[in-house]
Amino acid sequence: MSNKISASKIAAPYASALFDLAISTHTVDVITKDVNELLQIFKENKNLVDYLSNPLYPKSSKKDVLLKVTTPLLLSRNTTRFLYILVDRSRIEMFPSIAGKFILQVYDLAEIKIAKVTSAIPLLEGQSTQIRNQLRTFTGAKDIKMITIVDKTLLGGFQVQIGSNILDYSLKGQLKKLAAKLETTLF
Repeated sequence: MSNKISASKIAAPYASALFDLAISTHTVDVITKDVNELLQIFKENKNLVDYLSNPLYPKSSKKDVLLKVTTPLLLSRNTTRFLYILVDRSRIEMFPSIAGKFILQVYDLAEIKIAKVTSAIPLLEGQSTQIRNQLRTFTGAKDIKMITIVDKTLLGGFQVQIGSNILDYSLKGQLKKLAAKLETTLF
């Protein structure tokens, strides 16, 4: 847990620096596209991540490997420089965490909220659309990106988490509220 917290603390300033660079150079869209493509590469290539994370390999070799891997992507010059800075500072293995924080900042700029929707059964397309529209109205966001999860222990209904706010419309949650209410009125 502490490694995750310290990694998050280290990733935040790098993400902010990349975001500031994207804003100042008017390349938010370009750098966001680059970051999403790189995230996919890091996700699909564990050997690449292991190689880049290994302190035994020289930084120049890591930069060469990155260049070979990213050349087909036609990354912007700023994104490539940023990756090289991460290599120079031995932070390249933190790229996925940095990228995640960068994307959250881009979403904030674009007034896009991320909602984690947990339901007892998979949502139908119409239900997803209705929830998305309700959340858009509730939050005032221009768009809602939904991450859907199925959790049968909810028994029915769904829960929505946006940031630190949790809206519980699940049967399990309603039963807990009822149990707490009955306990306080009986004793």
